[in-house]
Amino acid sequence: MARKRSNARIRQGQDLARKIYDRKIRELESLSEEEKVKLRGQFPLLSQEEFEDVIRQTIEAKRYHQEHVGWQAIPHDIAVLILVIVTAVFDLRTGVIACIAALVFLEGLFQFYFNRDLYRPLSTLVWLTYPAYLVFAYLLYLEGFQVLWIAVGVILASIGTFILGSLARIPIRLILENRAEGIKEAARIRAEREKDSGRIKKD
Repeated sequence: MARKRSNARIRQGQDLARKIYDRKIRELESLSEEEKVKLRGQFPLLSQEEFEDVIRQTIEAKRYHQEHVGWQAIPHDIAVLILVIVTAVFDLRTGVIACIAALVFLEGLFQFYFNRDLYRPLSTLVWLTYPAYLVFAYLLYLEGFQVLWIAVGVILASIGTFILGSLARIPIRLILENRAEGIKEAARIRAEREKDSGRIKKD
C-alpha cells in the first residue's frame, strides 16, 4: 500500500513538472501563493516540500537547457571575432582560413564538453560580434570591395558561420549517437549474461 502511494506521488510530481515546464523561468520564480495553492489542489498527494522541490528542479532543468543551447552558439561568436582580428592583422584570406579552422575545431570541442561556469563569461561574447561585423565591413571597404560585396561578406560572416557550424556538428552528433547506442547495447548484453548466469546457478 505504501509503495503504491509512493509511486502515485512520483507520478504526480512528474505530472506537475510536465504541466509547468512550458512556463518561463521568471513566471515559475514568481508564482503567487494563490497560483501555488491552485496547483497543489491538482496534485494533492504531494507535500508542500515535495511541491516546492518539483518547481525548483523544473526551474533548474529549464535553466540548464537554456545554457546548453546557448553554449552551442559560442563557437560561432569566437569564430566571428577570430575572422575580424586575423583579417585586421593579416589579410582577408588568412582571416577566413583561421575562422573556418577555429569554427570546426570549437564545434567539435563544445559538443563533447560543457561547463556552466565558463558559459556565463563566454556568453557575453555575443555582444562583441555586433561591433565586429561593423569592423569587418570597414576592413572589406579598405580592401576595395564595393558596397554590395561588403554586405555579402558581412552576411556570410554572420549567417554563413552558423550554417557551417551546423554542418560541422553533424559528424560529432553521429559519433555521440553511435557511442550511446554502443553503451546501450553493451548494457543489454551484460544484463542478458547476468540473467543467463543466474539461471545456470539455479539449475
